Amino acid sequence: MRIAVIGTGNMGRALIGGLLRAYGGAVRIAVYDKTPGALNNLGECLETIAPSEWKNSEFIPDAVILSVKPADINGALDTLAPLSAELNFLTISIAAGITIQSIKDKLSESAKICRCMPNTPVVIGEGMAAYSLSENCTPEDTKRVEYIFNACGKVINVPENLIDSITGLSGSGPAFVFSFIEALTEGGVSAGLPYQTALDAAVQTVIGAAKMVQSTGDHPSILKSKVMSPGGTTVRGLEELERGAFRHSVIQAVVQAAVRAKELAVNASSKK
Repeated sequence: MRIAVIGTGNMGRALIGGLLRAYGGAVRIAVYDKTPGALNNLGECLETIAPSEWKNSEFIPDAVILSVKPADINGALDTLAPLSAELNFLTISIAAGITIQSIKDKLSESAKICRCMPNTPVVIGEGMAAYSLSENCTPEDTKRVEYIFNACGKVINVPENLIDSITGLSGSGPAFVFSFIEALTEGGVSAGLPYQTALDAAVQTVIGAAKMVQSTGDHPSILKSKVMSPGGTTVRGLEELERGAFRHSVIQAVVQAAVRAKELAVNASSKK
């Protein structure tokens, strides 16, 4: 597969790394960034080709990944607009809040568009990505999207109206989990543990708990009940979490992150 990546910041580099780890020479990757320095240290097996040079370089991409921030999406689409209809590639946008229709408005109604939201654990091959395709995409385009994002973790197909919710949950979620690990660690230190011991214990506790949910298939509430003894330590700790509105705070963090994703779309639209 021939894949072009426009934007080589953290997420672009993570996706490139995942593709190379999973498929090696089975993928041909061309990269481009408006900031030349962003292309440094990407690896010798990649090709640096500007979109305007794709045809001259005999590089016609099957898929183009727009790994840019929402504020930069219009500039990236302006770069692709002269090429989209002629080359008929699949355009994959990972810019939060940017709708399929807004991308079509910049390219064309016939453009094949995928809106996708991966998260930062793609860096280690444990990412979560959700995607939605425009109605004119083909089964082959579905295979292309899943080929790309399966290289970096798990990928699911959802209706586009759920992408902002995915952004709030799994897109922003790693930061919420990092904050929880940080808080667990500081709690351990407050209880008398050396910092590194507390951090190691907190990280493994989160890993183990997540894998239990994944491997057992049990609802988290069932697994939680198995840790709780009447009048025991866990109950005391859970009571304190509820006193601080822990679950409410997490729910609202996801909801507000999803709301912000919608706001980003509005802001990007107003800059057309």
